[in-house]
Amino acid sequence: MLGCPVEATCSPDVERKIVVASTECRSYHSASVLLAELSGLNISAKQCERITQRAGQERVAERAQQLERYEQLPLPQQQQAPPAGPQNSWNQRVAAVLIDGGRAQIRDERWGQPRRLAEKVSWWREPKVACLATFSSKALAADPLPEVPACLLNPLWVVPRVKGIKGEGSGESECAELSPQAPSPPREKPPRWSPEPLVRSVVATFQPYEELGRLVKAEAHQRGFAAAERKVFLGDGHVSNWAVHQHYFSHYTPVVDLMHALSYVYQAARESTPDMDACWERCARWIRWVWQGAVGQVIGELSPLVSLGDERSRETLQSSLTYLTNNAGRMDYPKYRQAGLPITTTMIESAIKQINRRMKGTEKFWNGGGEPQLQLCADRLSETNSLATFWHDRSEKQTGLRKSRTTR
Repeated sequence: MLGCPVEATCSPDVERKIVVASTECRSYHSASVLLAELSGLNISAKQCERITQRAGQERVAERAQQLERYEQLPLPQQQQAPPAGPQNSWNQRVAAVLIDGGRAQIRDERWGQPRRLAEKVSWWREPKVACLATFSSKALAADPLPEVPACLLNPLWVVPRVKGIKGEGSGESECAELSPQAPSPPREKPPRWSPEPLVRSVVATFQPYEELGRLVKAEAHQRGFAAAERKVFLGDGHVSNWAVHQHYFSHYTPVVDLMHALSYVYQAARESTPDMDACWERCARWIRWVWQGAVGQVIGELSPLVSLGDERSRETLQSSLTYLTNNAGRMDYPKYRQAGLPITTTMIESAIKQINRRMKGTEKFWNGGGEPQLQLCADRLSETNSLATFWHDRSEKQTGLRKSRTTR
């Protein structure tokens, strides 16, 4: 017995290679070419798709079973770490949940129907992604870094990053407007102050945020997060993220990503001050206040500026003011640093980029295969050996017999 389904056309080892190649490459065609060149396997793109989709569907089914088992537990057990689960030592560790969304095109019920002239049809949808991570850190008696790092006061370091967050290019033109006396980019990295990441698992779905919240809750239980004394929930400020936090993780400390907050600070400074040098002077002052947890001072200085300028400027300034006002309670960064909590969402941003590489493309349109492939992308990014367990258990479950069929 080879440990493979009776409908399989190749061995389990070859199937695993096909799934890995089809998930790591940008397309099934690329996977087919790679398998031929590196492994001498003559596997067509369509066969790569069929085998990968079958494995992905099995993983989605396993995920649904895990969720069902979790939700059938009594409430007291749901709020405790599983006795047979991973026995993590939570001393000097933090449990973190980070949520964000990617982009992919999905064929829906309107696909193939004629468009009306005035109708704007977009196939872009948002795969929802979450990282469940553990971090190594200590809670301290005081803020370990009360002074803002030099890189955050350097426009040549900050501007490209905050512009990139908003998808507005590299920011080179704006940096070029700085006076010659402007500081050069820092050559040395600042000393590490943030918690050290340990192990992450990734959950992803095209379903609504409510379904994502349920899946993440079940995964957090499996990871034993309930036993952690310090828990944190990080997001970029999107209202859907905080709805998930409120409904499923309200006992986790909510933290808005620092760099997203600074992107709105810079946006407001730039819109209210056309001259780049004056803009950065104001922005640097606001960045210090944000770093020190004094977001109220930024709001107080920004509020009178909203009524100035043309309509577009007022809308932009109001957008920044609304963001800072709505998220002020999640921006007490000195407190978070003192507690040893992460304050950026770089881990989930990295995961989104890697998932987008496979799922996103102007030439890619997913239908029923989107969810299975997305699940495999998440599995490949997880460090909890979910795929290794899947392949082992899959072989063990095979009997060599077809499932009985009833005729009517």
